[in-house]
Amino acid sequence: MTQPRWSDDDQLQADLQRALTEAAVDDAVVDAARAAFAWRTVDEELAALTYDSLLDESTSVRGGGGTAELRSLAFESGSVTVELDVSPSRIVGQLVPGRQGVIVLQSPTGEVGRVSSDDAGYFAIAAPTEPLVRVRCTTDLGSVVTDWVRL
Repeated sequence: MTQPRWSDDDQLQADLQRALTEAAVDDAVVDAARAAFAWRTVDEELAALTYDSLLDESTSVRGGGGTAELRSLAFESGSVTVELDVSPSRIVGQLVPGRQGVIVLQSPTGEVGRVSSDDAGYFAIAAPTEPLVRVRCTTDLGSVVTDWVRL
């Protein structure tokens, strides 16, 4: 077994930096790392889209008066339902059963908003500028993440 040649931190840091800049990473290694990273949220419960007012013919209104409509969405999981009313300027939601929690609005590029829900589960958050989002809710019941939805 060889002895390390590092007698101080500067030598160790220089060797580590050289190793990282000279290392060639195989595409299979990168793919495996990405797959492993995807498992970081495996303990979260998925809340599936169960209602979208855009798809509900019974809520369609004739003769649109030129005002932006409110879009309602519902996502259900085993422990909680996430109800959202989406307008051009904000998203108002509720966790059912009502409880305090942290609500994070995410886009594919990262977090775009974070708020807390009150005791009844109500929250409001500014509408994102990015069209594709999902909601992550963390309460005493655990963590739930909704399907991705295009607003």
